[in-house]
Amino acid sequence: MKKIGMLLLLLFAIVIISCDEEEVPLYQLTVTVNYPDNYNSEGADGAMVALSEEGSSNADTVQADASGVAVFTGLRTGIYTVSSTKSMSASETESETGISEEVLLTAVENNVSVLADDEVTITLAGAVLGDLVFKEVYYAGSSTPEDGSYFSDQYYEIYNNSTDVIYADNLCIGVVDGWSFSPAISPWLEEYPSKSAVQSFWYIPGAGEEYPINPGESIIIAQDGINHKTDELGNPNSPVDMSNADWETFVARDDNRDIDAPGVPNLTLGYATYMGFDWLTSVFGGAYVIFRIDGDIDSYVEANKATKPGSTSATEYVLIDNEMVIDGFQAYGDDSETSMPKLHATIDAGFTFDPNGTYTGKCVRRKVKTVIDGRPVYQDTNNSTDDFLNDQECQPGVN
Repeated sequence: MKKIGMLLLLLFAIVIISCDEEEVPLYQLTVTVNYPDNYNSEGADGAMVALSEEGSSNADTVQADASGVAVFTGLRTGIYTVSSTKSMSASETESETGISEEVLLTAVENNVSVLADDEVTITLAGAVLGDLVFKEVYYAGSSTPEDGSYFSDQYYEIYNNSTDVIYADNLCIGVVDGWSFSPAISPWLEEYPSKSAVQSFWYIPGAGEEYPINPGESIIIAQDGINHKTDELGNPNSPVDMSNADWETFVARDDNRDIDAPGVPNLTLGYATYMGFDWLTSVFGGAYVIFRIDGDIDSYVEANKATKPGSTSATEYVLIDNEMVIDGFQAYGDDSETSMPKLHATIDAGFTFDPNGTYTGKCVRRKVKTVIDGRPVYQDTNNSTDDFLNDQECQPGVN
């Protein structure tokens, strides 16, 4: 009888142990890590993927394979957090985006339920690579059928050369004061090694996120937003139709000499040392910058005025820190003016020019460096001699 009892106890223990083992099912979670949407590849090869169970110390880290896939096995039912990081060198980033910068990409997915074998996909994100750049600028003007001079068709195309949406709200565009041939080098450059003196600038109004520019898209700022080829106030020899421009620089005057194109919104004038009936930038080439001012623009202007070093003139210019400049380039009348820079070399170490002179109807255009998933990435080495093509047909809005 005792033997039978012992046998029953042993069988009962075996049953209990078997039941305990069957009550703890284990599962597999497959994690796919993708690059940001505007990268050349999809799967983030070699990304480090971490998995941690909420409410416990259970955690594991796996390196993703060449397709960006990491597999975790032996997981209990529970709620998990999935995170991933990928540190990229400048050369790796250049192959993926066309922009040579080191970047750390990260992603986190919380509250991932594991109730069975499952899959989850996460997308990395990181710092914005690249920024806005001048893509195409037409400053030279055009000749009329009567061999006159026409400059109201000037325009500036600004392109989102980055991997992310950039908002144009409060973006400023201006002209930096250069030299007056004597002395050859601008006195501003020597007196203010970390600042630029702006003659005049305009800015895009907005509350912060009203005017998005998607990667690979651009905005066009026209001097006058009309079809210069067909408008009675235009020039039939003009190469451009600016009636579809995004913005225009309308100069409000008592004599109403400037054209306020009804279909094109107006920029806001930030400051000008002098303003005629149009925002005319030099047809011989100028120094152009796009920049942002933190805080109230009018207050900044009032607090940062200066007269030209060595001059007796009372004319005041607005000083902006070079760190505020997003992009800039300088154009000369010809290639003999290389000793007369207008911009600090940190903004533009080179120059471009129109080899045919003025009123040619031609523009300067930035070179395409590479194409990522159909999106052109333009060359930006802060040297316009290398970055720009001159004597180009005007093609605003065409990549």
